[in-house]
Order: sequence, then structure tokens, then C-alpha cells
Amino acid sequence: MIFRFAMHHADRLTRRRFVAFGSAAAAGMFAARASARAASPRTAVGGRAPAAVRFATQPTWSPPPVVVGTPAVGTADGFIFVAPISFAVTEIPPGRYGPLIVDDEGEPVWFLPLATVLAQNFRVQKYRGADVLTWYEGASGGTYGGSCVIYDAAYGELHRVHAGHGFDCDLHEFLVTDRGTALLSVANEVTADLSSVGGATDGRLVEGVVQEIDLASKRVLFEWHSVDHVGIDESFRTAVTPAGNVDYFHLNSIGVDTGGDLLVSARHTSTVYKLDRDTGAVKWRLGGKKNDFQLGPGATFNFQHDARGHGDGTLTLFDNGATGPGAGEVEPASRPLRLALDEDAMTAELVQVYQASDPRLAIALGDVQQLPDGGVFVGWGAAGPFSEFTPDGDVRFDATFGDGSVSYRALRFPWVGRPASTPAVAAVSNPDGTMTVYASWNGATEVVRWQVRSGTTRADLKAMHTARRTGFETAMVVPAALYVSVAALDAKGGELGVSQPLAV
Repeated sequence: MIFRFAMHHADRLTRRRFVAFGSAAAAGMFAARASARAASPRTAVGGRAPAAVRFATQPTWSPPPVVVGTPAVGTADGFIFVAPISFAVTEIPPGRYGPLIVDDEGEPVWFLPLATVLAQNFRVQKYRGADVLTWYEGASGGTYGGSCVIYDAAYGELHRVHAGHGFDCDLHEFLVTDRGTALLSVANEVTADLSSVGGATDGRLVEGVVQEIDLASKRVLFEWHSVDHVGIDESFRTAVTPAGNVDYFHLNSIGVDTGGDLLVSARHTSTVYKLDRDTGAVKWRLGGKKNDFQLGPGATFNFQHDARGHGDGTLTLFDNGATGPGAGEVEPASRPLRLALDEDAMTAELVQVYQASDPRLAIALGDVQQLPDGGVFVGWGAAGPFSEFTPDGDVRFDATFGDGSVSYRALRFPWVGRPASTPAVAAVSNPDGTMTVYASWNGATEVVRWQVRSGTTRADLKAMHTARRTGFETAMVVPAALYVSVAALDAKGGELGVSQPLAV
């Protein structure tokens, strides 16, 4: 059934005004970001950040380098999914930003450079029984008013999803469910009486909206508005923003609880809300001014991101309490947390804090992803790094972007990519009568070896050399020839794909 509430179209925020709000907020949060970076053998001489990554087979690319500080040991299966951004950049540098898959060495696996928009919230999800890639795509400098994208394993676009009822989705959530639906986050401005917080009687209030969209029909099946359930008296952020509105709620994650109800995280009320998925009623509040739980030692959190419930009765979230005053003591660093909830006794106890070797202050963004073995993958949001922890809280991987970029979330997933494109080849003649051949295949995850084929004509190329794949791009020195191509081979030596012949 369609579930809607009042005030959902009153004085809707225009894209221009909302982008202004997002840009101002982002500029402040990233200006204050901690600058500490993990040491790594890949760090440039003199401690300077490594230059943008360049490849002979992809000369227009310049993705941010990933610097590995703690090498992967015993990590979960899969690759790392990030979407590097920098809100300090007003114009998108060509070939710089986009959805990016990297391996445990920090090497790209797949990269989609975007020219006029930024990608955020990049991950793997299930759609129609298959693994797909999903992300939010929107204007540079803004976090609202874009669209949500689904790509298949061949890296082709399957769907571009928009919010319904005239709303625009934002970056904070795009969750594909096993019902064939998607849960979307929306920020909507309404006219409201703000006199209780020193504002105008006809002030501009930004509410959080949850929508569930049927992906096949595009129909809105469920819609929930925070203004109908959460008063401004619950907020710790009632000051007027540079855009002239009050962002009192700031919805930043939507999850499906084990019983099918929804878990909604609101940053500016420091509260996680459990919503009845049929009626929209708030079943309980965890944290904040109207907390329903008895919180044990260390279980308090503020300005959190990414609240997720799990089958064992625990809840993980990224505690951004270091963001500033207004909700109790300011924490010295951000805390990825696991809490144990007892919904009968209404207690919440601290189970685990996942701590890096150095305190990290993430005043915004961040996530905690539960892994199959009970460990977690943590994106440190505005602080920059991303880490993997054992179930006991030991660090088993840690890395960051070498140029200071950040990612809204950082996640790990198994992924098999079989691109519809063909492998790429580049070659350079050497003075000694040899040539260096470069081979890559953007997004292909099953390549184990590369075979160089060369000859005097395009039609008559013979195998000359085979080498194990080394990173995104493999360089091989072979005798000079007039034409060359490369073939991608799997673990059994089977041919996965062949590049077009290249005249050297």
C-alpha cells in the first residue's frame, strides 16, 4: 500500500537552494578533516602524497592513489568498493573521480571516471538474483537531487532510479531489497513554525523522507516523513544553515531490521528510529533526547552514520560524536561500534569498539559493514582511511587515499566482473630492438595471465610471451614487431578475451 503523510510538498526545496546547503556544509566538514595518513611503502619520497595513478592503456585516467598502511592478512573475500570525492574541488578534474573497485594492494580493478557528476555510496547488491553494482550519482559540490544507478556484471546500465511524487533522492541511501524494491532517502524542505528555536513562524525546515519504490513499476509503495513523527525539540542542530533553512533531522541511513521493519538513522537528533514498515509508526528510539533504551557504559553515541541491525541482536553504527558540542561530551575520536540490543528489557550494551592504531576524527560520513566471519569493514568517512577488523577488533587491513580524497562509504564485497569490452593494449618501442607491451582489462576479475601476440600483419599474430598479471596493468618486454595484441587468460589457461591488434 502507498503510505504517505502530510506536508510532503509544502515549499519543496529547489535543486539550486539545496545544492547551496550541501556545498556549504561539505566545505566546512572537509576543511576540518584530520590530515593524518598511514605510512606505506607506496608513499612518495619526502612524505609527499603519491601522484594520481596513470596507466599507458588508460591515458585519460588519473584516479586517486590508494596507500596501504597495514597489508591485508586474513581479510574477508572480495574487493574494496569506494567512490573518491573531494568537496574542496569546485570542478571535476578529467578522469579523476568515479566508482572505483580496488584490490588489497590498492590496485584498481574497475574504474568509471565521470565527467560532470560525482558518484557516492558505491556497493554490490542483489537484483533479480544477480550481483549488481549500485551508486548515487549527482552534481559536484552537492549531495542531493541526483539519481541512483544499477549496473550489471558486464558494466552496463540496467536501471536509473528516481524518487517518486516529484522528490529527488540523495546520496545517503539506496538499498535494494529482496522484495524487488529500493529504499531511497530524500531531504525535503517544508514551511514550519520555528519560533520554538528562535526562528520564524513560517521558517524553512528540512525533513527526512523515506521512500520504498517498486523497481519494476516505479510506484511508491511506502513514504514516511520525519515532520509527522519527530519534533524539532529532538534535534541538536536547530541553527539556520548558510542556505537559510534548518536541517533538523538529516536522514543518513535506512536499513531493514531482521523482522522486516526499518531502521532509520538521523544524524542531527543523534537517534536511530525503528519504524513499523506497515504503518510508519515509531516503535522505539535508540539514543538522543527521547531515548527508549537503558544505555550501558560506552554505549552512548552522537551524530552517527550507518546504523544496521543484525541477526544476532546486535547493531553496528559509526559514531561521529567528535563532530562538535551539542549532545553531551565531545568525543576525542570517531568510534565504529557494535551494540547488543535487548528489545524486551530495552537495554543497549556496548559489545565492541573497533579502534585504529591512531585516533581518527571523522566529523561526517563513515560506515561499519558486518562481514561474513563477524569482522567488520569500516569506512572512516571524512577522516579518509578505510580498515578491516577481526571479530575481536584487531586491524587486519588499513589504507587511505594518497591525495586526501575521501569516500562517503567504503565497503568490501566478493565480485566477479565480465566486461563487455575487450582488453586494452599499449606498446612502446625500446632502443635495444625490443618493445614494452602494456595490457589491462577494466573490470575483468578472472584474468590470471597475459599473452602477447605479435607479427608482421594484423591477421597473422602468434603467441610470443606469457606473463602473470601484475596489478591493473601488466608490462611485458618482448622482441619488437609491427603489430601486437594481448590475450587475457584464466587460471586454466583459457582465453577470456583478446584486444584489437595495435600497430607499433
